[in-house]
Amino acid sequence: MRRRSERAFTVISACASLGRNRFGWASALVAMLVVWSVALLAAASAHAGPTPEEYVKHVGGAATIIPPGELRLDSRRMTCGQRPTVIDDQLDDYGAAYPGFLILNSKLMSRVPTAVKLWIYAHECGHQFRGPDEETADCFAVQRGRRQGWLTPDGLEEICSFIRPSKGSSMHFSGSHRCEAMRRCFADPNVR
Repeated sequence: MRRRSERAFTVISACASLGRNRFGWASALVAMLVVWSVALLAAASAHAGPTPEEYVKHVGGAATIIPPGELRLDSRRMTCGQRPTVIDDQLDDYGAAYPGFLILNSKLMSRVPTAVKLWIYAHECGHQFRGPDEETADCFAVQRGRRQGWLTPDGLEEICSFIRPSKGSSMHFSGSHRCEAMRRCFADPNVR
């Protein structure tokens, strides 16, 4: 801990000495902002997950990377910004996400109706834009489906039938709880 504070003091001292030159405190402020930006980027990259290529190399097998915008689920082109999708049929769930890419198990996905497939993809995409909270990702997915026109009330009932048997865990609420929350999100009059 002491080393960090010593380094911070050194950086602050260096920036303060910049403030005494002919450019004044403006250059000191710019220097401090640059130092902070570099530190934040370094911290963010230290906590980021693997790249899609690193993930595929790690899991081996037949995992493949689908470039952004090239994935099709039941003839519908799927996009999640500029994020690729890894197809990993050894994944122990229907879908997952790391920062920067989505993962789908195509064998499991082939067993569910179209509305459920699209919702799973949109849910994992929701993690990319809204973070790790599962209920937020669920809401993102149903609102995206409603906005894009692929999720109808009947499709939402298919999703509810799919998740209803799920018991709660440390990651997810029970299926019935998630379904009720998604119904509220789907019905939100502010979704356009």
